[in-house]
Amino acid sequence: MMATQFSLGGLLRRVTEPGGARPHPAEAPCDARIARALAEFRNHGHRAVRLLDLDCADGTRLLRAAAKARELGFVSIEGRGVSLWTAGIRHARWQAELNDHPSTELHFEIAEPIAALASEHDGAADII
Repeated sequence: MMATQFSLGGLLRRVTEPGGARPHPAEAPCDARIARALAEFRNHGHRAVRLLDLDCADGTRLLRAAAKARELGFVSIEGRGVSLWTAGIRHARWQAELNDHPSTELHFEIAEPIAALASEHDGAADII
């Protein structure tokens, strides 16, 4: 089966409102597209999903996607986030530890997004 061609990467960074954890309104369409792609994949009977977030910044988008996947009933969620932003990757790893879940395995690494994509030559990612 061919992977869904949807990019989690992008130039949008999560911006929170004072005292809130809501995403900036400009990110709402991105979150909605991710949710639709996950729901479609789940509706096709898949119980496991592998996510690749190129330019993951602080990991927020991938962490939210993993949470949505759990909400939809995926029982095995693997995610890989890459960014050149060292502080962002450090934050992403910390958040992943705080939000650890038995069904979810997230890895964040400092790397060039294009190089990371090239290393995915086997097409293992379901949603890119």
